[in-house]
Amino acid sequence: MRLRALRLWNVRKFAGRGVAIENIGNGVNVLSAENEFGKSTSFDALHAVFFQRFSGTPKPVQMLRPYSGGSPQIEVDVETDQGLFRISKKYYNGKSAVITDIATSRIIAHGLPHRGDPP
Repeated sequence: MRLRALRLWNVRKFAGRGVAIENIGNGVNVLSAENEFGKSTSFDALHAVFFQRFSGTPKPVQMLRPYSGGSPQIEVDVETDQGLFRISKKYYNGKSAVITDIATSRIIAHGLPHRGDPP
């Protein structure tokens, strides 16, 4: 699996706005910027999209929420041997997770929180 793009909306310091890292190529890529430009936020969001349930709000998800509140959204484009896919997760209000085949715009999987899901 190869990471091709990362997009954040309303995550930590990006309250009410978004940021994108696009066109990530093969091989080694370096993310470089001054302090407080969102490098750690980007990596924490990337970790959350792969390892945190969209239906819950454990500490790592709480840490993504801006001080002003709101619902963080994270979107990742990944390439596999089967194609190019977009993974989208939204936490808090409007909780959801969607995986889309980018070539066909077909939704491969989606989830909405169930009544018994942990908070």
